Amino acid sequence: MVKPAKKKLWALALAIPLMAAGVAALKPAASAPPGTDSFWVERRAAARIESRLTHAEADRYRSRAPAGGCPVPAEPMPLGPLARMEAGEDWGGIAAAYALEAEWNQAASFLERMPASPERDSDLSAVALARGDFERALRLLDGALAVKPNLPQALWNRALVFREMGLTLRASELFEQVAKLGEQGWSREAHAQALSLRESTLERQRQWKAAREATLALMDDAKAPLPLDAARQLPGTVRGVFYDVVRAAESKERALALMPLAQELDRVQGGRTLTDYVQRVAKRDFTRRGELARQYAAAMRPGGTVPDGFLDKARLPGDEDLYMGAILRTRNGTMKNLKDVLERIKRLDDPWFMYQAERDQAYKEVADGAWWKGEQRLFSALQHCREGTLTVRCLELERRLAVFYYDMQRVTEAEQHARVLWAGARQLREWDLEFNALESLSQVARSRNDLGSARAYLEEWMARGPTRHCAWPHVQLAHLYYLDLRPADARRELDIAAACADNRMELVFGATLAELTRSGSGPNDAEWLGRVTSNAVSGPNVLGGDRAYAHYLEGRFVLDQDRTRGEALLKTTIAEADALPRGDALARESWALSHSSLAVDAGRTGEFPKVVTLMAAQLGTPVPTRCALAASVHAERAVLVALGPKGEVQGHYDAARKEPFARADSSRLVPEALRKTLSGCDRVDVLAWAPVFGRTDLLPSDIAWSFRLGRAQGPRPAPGSQSAPSRRLVVAGVEAPSLLQLPRLPAWTPDAEPGAAPPDVLSGSDATPSRVLARMADATEIEIHAHGITDPSISGASLVVLSPEVNGRYALTADVVREQRLTGSPTVFLAACSAGRTTALQSTEPFSLPAAFIDSGARAVLASTVDIPDAAGRFFDGVRRRIHAGTPAAVALRDERQAWLARDARAAWTRSVLLVEKAD
Repeated sequence: MVKPAKKKLWALALAIPLMAAGVAALKPAASAPPGTDSFWVERRAAARIESRLTHAEADRYRSRAPAGGCPVPAEPMPLGPLARMEAGEDWGGIAAAYALEAEWNQAASFLERMPASPERDSDLSAVALARGDFERALRLLDGALAVKPNLPQALWNRALVFREMGLTLRASELFEQVAKLGEQGWSREAHAQALSLRESTLERQRQWKAAREATLALMDDAKAPLPLDAARQLPGTVRGVFYDVVRAAESKERALALMPLAQELDRVQGGRTLTDYVQRVAKRDFTRRGELARQYAAAMRPGGTVPDGFLDKARLPGDEDLYMGAILRTRNGTMKNLKDVLERIKRLDDPWFMYQAERDQAYKEVADGAWWKGEQRLFSALQHCREGTLTVRCLELERRLAVFYYDMQRVTEAEQHARVLWAGARQLREWDLEFNALESLSQVARSRNDLGSARAYLEEWMARGPTRHCAWPHVQLAHLYYLDLRPADARRELDIAAACADNRMELVFGATLAELTRSGSGPNDAEWLGRVTSNAVSGPNVLGGDRAYAHYLEGRFVLDQDRTRGEALLKTTIAEADALPRGDALARESWALSHSSLAVDAGRTGEFPKVVTLMAAQLGTPVPTRCALAASVHAERAVLVALGPKGEVQGHYDAARKEPFARADSSRLVPEALRKTLSGCDRVDVLAWAPVFGRTDLLPSDIAWSFRLGRAQGPRPAPGSQSAPSRRLVVAGVEAPSLLQLPRLPAWTPDAEPGAAPPDVLSGSDATPSRVLARMADATEIEIHAHGITDPSISGASLVVLSPEVNGRYALTADVVREQRLTGSPTVFLAACSAGRTTALQSTEPFSLPAAFIDSGARAVLASTVDIPDAAGRFFDGVRRRIHAGTPAAVALRDERQAWLARDARAAWTRSVLLVEKAD
């Protein structure tokens, strides 16, 4: 019990804080809720991120030091301040608080509640960077900086993205931009980051250049010191030049003087190959070899050439090294003399050249059409190389594989090898190979429609080599900006390229120029385009594709100014391309672009029936009169025409696209007015070319529709009719080659059908490409259950993996299928991941397995454009059974899809199954 005196004291003690609270209540309200200041102080002190956030409290500078030891778990975040921010709908504050704790999922969920702004996109870029999604981060930052070019947080975060991609000189430049803004703390750290990145990068360049120059000096100066330290630090660079130095040795004494360097390189890389080489050369008769060595040294100097007759004199046994060096110096020398070169490399017994032999043989095999042999040869050579120590040669094989897969449009594999090349070149300080890697990575990114990354690699290339080439990077950047629908930026880069002394006005320059004239012409455009087309058709060895493309460029350039002349030139291009072999890629590109230019131009003038006629001609299909949709997209322009159930025509033309179609949501491409026109149709035929062909979301999944391509030969026989005996081919249980490291698929055993002949089943090691192609020839139904190779983030056409032949061939590709003749007019079911994926490039025809099967004689093809589960076989079988029951293929696909979606929400992938049919 408290005594009275103490009661008074106790009451007074309680009153003091209450009085204080009352006084505080009389003060003006603070700008931040109670406890907010300490909340942000604690958040900044415990920050776990390097990115910058646009929230004022979260972006106050905080010095960071490397954290040693194990990471300490974060303290629980106090909920009171968060609740108060939520009550005030301060989503940016809540997102910033979570972001400082590296709680990125929580941060993203609140950022996405905010209206679009440069600040929000900058913060979202920090989320993307933390997730390793550099493509999205760059896209967000490019948009933010387009609106606010000096937004500090966006500049800082963009520098971080470049740094994480290894693009360190460009990152250094971006950090310097931040440093110039003069922000407290941030400017000092930005300058330190810029300096560190620049110095570490240029030190690699200095070391590579010094090693190369020190070794080259031995060729002209007998007293130059041997670069033994460089041989230990950059053995690949030194060795590559060392061969030339030995070849240029004019005497036995000069050759033997190089022995210590040969021995050091052998010690570093293993074996005694170079020691033996120097000893062999020293034993040669220098009364004869000395003159050859002097001629060789002269040829190696800048501007030097191999003199006439040199190769014949160097063919004698013992001088293979001089012969090999001169062949390598001659343009395409190894390919012109491949058999002779391979025999001499075998006699040299030097692994440095053995890998070159494998590379050149692979190149020849690819050129001869046996690409699978080239792939296996390069892969085996790389595996063997990785077991040794000749790491620079391994990187050159990585480069060759990156180029090989890029040419095959297998972009996933191309990117894998390009990234290994990029990482390895930096690790080994092989500066020149870093340029090769940047070129490959930029090309791969462009093929994946990741235009931001493609530009980033080019920007780094330019930051590293401003004197290497002038025009080339600006032409490439201009084309990327055009593809990204940024005409002003494209024009700026094109003008810079045009001013370069080394600008040869090649076709890519002309292609970009011809498209840019729609958004504004320049005073020199006509002259420049004339130079491009003149260069394309001049010279003694002009190819038909070059001539056709030159005519296309001229037609595209004048179409908007002189429509009659432009149409005539484009029609001439189409006729020229039709007369050329289908394998002429440039001719096909000219043909496709001419068609799309004519179709979109007809939409521009409101001639919508003409659009349908033009697209039907392009697709080789009859002109529909009802229930059809024609869709064409060319850069920023799109035209769509719907034919209703009674033939009514509804057209739509749009010339204001702001986002490249490759990144667009194509479910919004068809306007509601056109969908209403089609609503009364039982099924819809879609006429579309690349990049629209293959998009499975053009129309809702509850509509029966299919892409139309080509024309059937004769009416479709009724299933099971006597006049059309069926033969069902089933390919399953494929044994994929080990080099692809693919999991084994579950066995698929087709059910027997009453009254039908047993299916022809190819499985296991029998399911090779040659056997499958042979058994397809007269099949009326084809099912393939196998792996499909592609990447869901890219647009490249996929291939189906079959069991390997004895020669290593394993792939069923669009180009191979297209060359077959399928006399049974089969319906084809491709139950393989992404087997329906189509290239999304405007400049190509629909290049995919479904399109190839249609070209070779199939009547209909079903395939998924996304990865599919193991249960997909049952889905395709369900569609097949509905077709057998007499249901049209488009309706059968729609009905089976609706049934699966009704049963299982996980069946959303069925919406991505496309159907391509020939017109009856």
